[in-house]
Amino acid sequence: MTAKKPIQVPEAIAAGFAPRPRDAHKRSVGVVTLVGGSGRYIHAPIIAALGARSAGAGLVQLVVPDASRIAAGALVPEATFTKLTANCVPPRADVTVIGMGLGVSVSTELIVSRLLSGAHGRFVIDADALTILAAWYGRTDGYDPAKGQELILTPHEGEAERLLGWSREKVRADRVAAGREIAYRYGATVVLKGERTLVVSSDSERIYENMTGNPFMALGGMGDLLSGVIGARWAYRQADPFIAASSAVWLHSAASDSIVEEAKDPSLVATASEIGSFRVRLDASPLS
Repeated sequence: MTAKKPIQVPEAIAAGFAPRPRDAHKRSVGVVTLVGGSGRYIHAPIIAALGARSAGAGLVQLVVPDASRIAAGALVPEATFTKLTANCVPPRADVTVIGMGLGVSVSTELIVSRLLSGAHGRFVIDADALTILAAWYGRTDGYDPAKGQELILTPHEGEAERLLGWSREKVRADRVAAGREIAYRYGATVVLKGERTLVVSSDSERIYENMTGNPFMALGGMGDLLSGVIGARWAYRQADPFIAASSAVWLHSAASDSIVEEAKDPSLVATASEIGSFRVRLDASPLS
């Protein structure tokens, strides 16, 4: 068998891949709660759970509709389950990821509001939760995170348009300015997805431009997978959200590049598997 070539991690994000300690246990390497799913998008949070597991989460906790349980049992059987309702209490975690396939309704607005209002902790806000956040704050002064609350927002250009009240053309014309403005308005680290995804720190002073990725990533669910990867890397490092998000973006797309390079199936499950392979190699030993 031919040995895989060494993984070249950009120096700027190398701190995102610390070796896993010998005395690691499932809670010490990161607990991730994923809140999402609806009648139309029952599998979106399961895809995110695949991302979280492949990226190294020690414990994955799903808060999803009953309809998601079959897929969860088949694809992430080690995950715990809480039924998603307007009044449910998601289990505590190092990072909570909200929004994948959640839908936009009175009940989901209540869920997002309850999770964010005054809550301490680390939150990745994705997909429909971004739309809910934008409806509340996008055309005014933004969202003021509670004391002790850290956010990573993961918009594509359409969601950035809603978060800012800008036209999509304006977002596309100056992605750096859009990322910085979202970071300023929402007090959040921003992952502005697209070709050469940008990560902007919450103070707008650091920017990482991702140079990996390929057109085969234009696939429904890729963003859900990334949200889980971000949650896991942040839960593992439990430190700088900018480095966690940047290393997750790189890991997600570099894994896809590896699959395409070898002319293999570029599906979500294959990408999750390759993310897991990369992550084990990176977390098992110090980077050279």
